[in-house]
Amino acid sequence: MALQFLSLAGIGVAWPYINVYLTELEFSGTAIGTLGSAGAMLSLVLTPLLNQIADRRLLHRRLLMLYFCGIALANVVFATSSLHLLLIAAVVLFRVTVAPSLTLTMQLTMTHLLRSGKAVLGQIRSFASMGFAIGSLLAGLLFAIGGYGLLFWVGAAFALLSIQMATVFPPKPKVKPKAVAEDKQPRNRGFYVLAASQFFISMGTYNAYAFIFIYFNKDLGIPSADIGLWAAILGVVEIPFYYLMDAILPKVRIRVAFIVSVLGIALFTLALGAVETLPALALLLVFRGLVWPGFHLSSFQLVNAISHPGNAATNQALLQVTMPSVSLLLTGSLFGWVFDNLGPNVFFVVCALACSIGVCIVVAGFRLFDARPAVSPA
Repeated sequence: MALQFLSLAGIGVAWPYINVYLTELEFSGTAIGTLGSAGAMLSLVLTPLLNQIADRRLLHRRLLMLYFCGIALANVVFATSSLHLLLIAAVVLFRVTVAPSLTLTMQLTMTHLLRSGKAVLGQIRSFASMGFAIGSLLAGLLFAIGGYGLLFWVGAAFALLSIQMATVFPPKPKVKPKAVAEDKQPRNRGFYVLAASQFFISMGTYNAYAFIFIYFNKDLGIPSADIGLWAAILGVVEIPFYYLMDAILPKVRIRVAFIVSVLGIALFTLALGAVETLPALALLLVFRGLVWPGFHLSSFQLVNAISHPGNAATNQALLQVTMPSVSLLLTGSLFGWVFDNLGPNVFFVVCALACSIGVCIVVAGFRLFDARPAVSPA
């Protein structure tokens, strides 16, 4: 719980303000989208490689600590430099460490809970939303007191504290699993359907959230000092629904929960571009608080359910990091151009359409998710 809280508090302090900070330094939407593509390109190469090494050598905890070090270093650069080249490097570093750290933390948490027989993943994950909310609220206060520099220093401090909290996971399992060749661990056919689906879902969600706070700031007129407050609402409204999902998800097929949740996200994204008042925006964020926990938990659980124990972390990295990276690499600059030139209304419609295509792919391959791949004999 402490690890989930602290790691997301650090992200909550920095993430809402990074792109807003870049726009104040005259980075265009196209440039910001291109930076997302650059980070995606590196994630595409590094994340599966590092997770595969961690799977084979049982170095998951060390890898998680390495990710937190990267997040801390990126925050330090944001806090101390206004040079564009250094900021570009920091943005890329932030992008190649945040998503992989969240994915690896979730997989390690699921493994721990499964071994202990506790089905409380939603409750544990709710502490991440709580941390993000408190971090975002703190970010607004820090920005009012000391500007961008102070809030990025605090983000770095949270990342360093998370390194210590990561010791909650054992360095290695007490009983080392027998080595099984990678080619003897066939992936469920549903894995490839889910990969194609994630490509389009990530196209919609990641691009939308890359520009959501710029949209709040520039189009809805929310002051920079209040961005943290609205980012906090994103986290606060999720907390009760994460608890609720622990009761709901065991009673429904995970793939059904996944489909319904993504449809909800598509609807949220579509409506986001039509918001005209702040009360309407607040109500819409509450709706997102309902659908996002269902998507987040069902996505991780679905991958875990169809994965061989020997490559679960690798599969999570491929679907939760690599496919979004491929999607951002190919579409980040284009979506940034759409935001700049066609406006936020068209931008969010296109994002919602991408999510809907992802749902259609899962529906078409619905029957391919039934069986976990068989364990080959040693």
